[in-house]
Amino acid sequence: MLIGVEKRFVFIANSKTASTSIERALIPEAEIHRGGPDRGKHILLRQAVRQYDFLFAQKKYAPETFFKFGVMRDPVDWIQSWYRYRVGNKVSNPLPEGTTFEEFWRKRVNRSIKRNQKPQQRDFFTRLNGDLLADYIIPYHELADHFNLLASELDFATKLPKTNVSKVKNLENAPSDALVEEIRDYYSEDYELFNRLEEINKAGLEHLKRTRVAKVKQPAKAEPEEALEE
Repeated sequence: MLIGVEKRFVFIANSKTASTSIERALIPEAEIHRGGPDRGKHILLRQAVRQYDFLFAQKKYAPETFFKFGVMRDPVDWIQSWYRYRVGNKVSNPLPEGTTFEEFWRKRVNRSIKRNQKPQQRDFFTRLNGDLLADYIIPYHELADHFNLLASELDFATKLPKTNVSKVKNLENAPSDALVEEIRDYYSEDYELFNRLEEINKAGLEHLKRTRVAKVKQPAKAEPEEALEE
């Protein structure tokens, strides 16, 4: 998570959405960087507003004066990325050898039921009641174009590096149509948000133009690389 006080932006690091790459690119533009273990880095926007109230409670630094953005991935692609990452990368909690995607999915759902929690991407960008807090949510599959646009509007002289990429690129066996439909149904609330990104981002750009501090455009920014972190 990054907060740029001078340039008035908040970047929320959703998981498996090139957040490491984006943070590395934008750290020079931010006064506050919350990194470290996942529970520290992947803080929800509503938590950030509350935990950094020493800043946001000041009238001139009220949350609405900041451009708040992050990245969201198609939920089916997102959960498959989590599986590929834990199968192929050196992580603290790797999946047992031979674990299939469906087994991984069943275990994840069962754990959520036991904990009475349902981790979703939308949680990063909304209030508890589902109301939107973020101004702009980049669709992961169009990351390069959107990042380049925002870099220009926010006067970021940067490009995206490749970091934390999953070593396994594809599932060994594609999930059945029935399983894909089950996942889509499970993440129906995520899809409600994901399918609104175009209208959300149109309004978000208007908000950015109203609230950003840096008015003078810098020279054209370098194009970000398209092949990024899972």
